[in-house]
Parts: sequence; C-alpha cells; structure tokens
Amino acid sequence: MTEIDFKRIVEQAGIPTTEAGWLALFKQDVQKEGGVINDSPYSPFWRLVGALVAKPLTWIVNTLLVEKVLPNLFLKTATDDAFIEAKAWEHGLTRKSEARTQGTVRFFRAASTGPSLLISAGTLVQTDLINGTVYRVITQDDAILPEGDASILVPVVAEQAGAAYNLGEGYYHILPAAVTGISQVRNDEDWIDVPGADPERNDELKQRTRNAYTAATPWHIDAVYRAMLTARSGLDADNIYFEHDAPRGPGTANALILLDTGTPSQTLIDELNEYVGAKGFHGHGDDLQVMAMPGVDVDVAVTIYPHTYLLDDEVASLLADVADFIRCAFRENTNYQATRTRPQSRFSFSRLGQELHHQFEGINSLSWAQGDISSAINVPRIGALTVTNGNTGAL
Repeated sequence: MTEIDFKRIVEQAGIPTTEAGWLALFKQDVQKEGGVINDSPYSPFWRLVGALVAKPLTWIVNTLLVEKVLPNLFLKTATDDAFIEAKAWEHGLTRKSEARTQGTVRFFRAASTGPSLLISAGTLVQTDLINGTVYRVITQDDAILPEGDASILVPVVAEQAGAAYNLGEGYYHILPAAVTGISQVRNDEDWIDVPGADPERNDELKQRTRNAYTAATPWHIDAVYRAMLTARSGLDADNIYFEHDAPRGPGTANALILLDTGTPSQTLIDELNEYVGAKGFHGHGDDLQVMAMPGVDVDVAVTIYPHTYLLDDEVASLLADVADFIRCAFRENTNYQATRTRPQSRFSFSRLGQELHHQFEGINSLSWAQGDISSAINVPRIGALTVTNGNTGAL
C-alpha cells in the first residue's frame, strides 16, 4: 500500500509545520500591516511569541492534524477505532463482537451393545496442550445415547469466546472426567455449526467497509453477497470465493466458504443458503448456492534435525510443537502465526520452513519430503502428517 505523505500535503497547502515557519508567517503578517518587529533570538517578545504561538501551532499541525486527524479521515490510512467505526456506520456496518464456537462432538459407546447412556449437560471435552493452552467445549443439554447405537453427536459450546476454539478434526478428544459407558470422544471434520470469533479487528472491519462501497448497487453482484455473508460472525471477506461460469446452468454461481480453522458444518451451510435463497435475499433471477470450500488431502512429511544440546523430553516437545505449527498452516488451529494454505495459490514449503526456524530455536535443520502445492478452487488439508527426528528416526 502506497504511503500518503500528509505532512507534504499540509506544507503544499501553505500551512507551516515548523516553529520557524510559523514565526516567519507571523513576522510577514506584522510587516504587511506596516509594523516593525524585533526578531532577535534574544528578544523577550520574540521568544514569547515562539513559546505561546509557534510551539503550540506546530504541535497542533504535526501531532493533531498530520498524525491524527488527516490519516483517520480516509479508510485506507485510518488506525483509530472510533474513526474506523464511524466510517463503517456510514455504510450501515458495526464492528462484529466476539462469539463462542458451537457445534457437535461425537461420543462413542465402550461396549458393542448395551443400555441407553446418559451424557449430562456440562460434560467437558478438551484438547491436548497446544502451544501452552488447553481448549475445552461443554455439552449444552443432557443427551441420551440410545440402546444399540454405537455413537451420538452431542451439541457443545466453547468454554470461552474466540476463533482459537475452531479447531480441526480430532482435536477435541479428551474427557477430563469419565462418562459411564463412554470409551472415547472426538469432533468430526465438519463439526462447527457456529464459528467462534474474536472481536473484529480494524483491518477486517476496514475490508468489510471497503466492500460496502461496491455493494451499494441494487444488483446482486459478488460484493453484495459477500457483504451479506460476512455479516455473520466468524466469516471474513477474504475467505469467501465465488465460482461463476454457470456451474448449474445460465445465471448460476457458487459462494465457497472457508474458515480460518476447521470446516463449516452442513448445518451452517444450510442456514446461509436459507438466508440467501429461501428468505429472499438474492437478486432477481439469481441462483447462488453457498457451499463449503472443497478440501484436498495432502500427505506432509518433514524431517527435523534438532540441536544436539536438547534433552530427550525437549526434543519430543519440539517435534510435537512442529506438528501443531504445520497443522496451523493447514487450517487446523490458530495457535501460531503461520502462513496458511489458500485456494488459487501456491503454498511454499520453503517459507513454512523459514517460519519453523523462526518459531523454534531448537531446530538445527529440516528437510521436506514433498514440493510446493498449487491449489485451484480448493484448499489443501493434511491427509497424513509425519514428523521425523533426523538424529534418531521417527518419534
């Protein structure tokens, strides 16, 4: 993004930005009126003018006008929360608040057969330790696993709000307190009904507001549908892709939804389709369907060569953290600042390797078993992940 030099703009408008400039302007005005002024640096009056006039005016121009007011008048350069929210308000938008993840977790019966089992409301299901944090979801209501059924999907809600709870398949698999008759629990791939969300960041709100400029037309173009869909917490403007070229015949298109982590459930997709279609929020003659972005499974293997000064337990922890970092890049968690896989792009393993080196000092070297991934209208997902200790073999 090209930087805008607001100081230069102010100076070109004839407004001084230095104390010397204000003093010169003051002297010029006095002389125009036929006055004579002693501008010696030793003059008490001239020093008083500098302290009471030039210095405050310089602060007002540089600090208030150049650094604060002017940048925040434009969406491109605005940084202040209140200014950005005011710009969004002009287009009927408000900052999206945080939200708790809602979805379903599958409970499995321990025995092949048996009586009905009660899974009480408030049952906790948690993850392993991920980058120092354990994430938990809680069952919302009592659920009964019917006699003869091997498993049941139970509605859950995240313990706290935030996008970090939108984890991938299998992350929620630990019962901290045993449930009678239940052997295991895990979240399926498409378990998320309501994506968790952090409070909308300024860059996200700015992007939605910018999109609103092009959504002002009465015709239902991509920007209008994007504006409607991103009003939902957990859906970002840059995670909605449109497939044109009449996939179901003339006048048809698809909106493909991508979450930062996890996969949207069919329940969420059905709700969005109902909003766009059945409730009439679509253009005249439009046939648009909302779908989850297709995933393509990719097997990933990396050999890590830890520094030899690391202890065995430190090496084991390093390899586990490396696996979580890679899974973050493939949209299974948000615990690291990793470059994520995206549709219609090239995913660079060399860049991922650089990020791993930057994140973990214990890595001496690493080697990938595969080349870069070029994706079309799909997002690469991990099929199988293998992290090998190059010093001793697989761990």
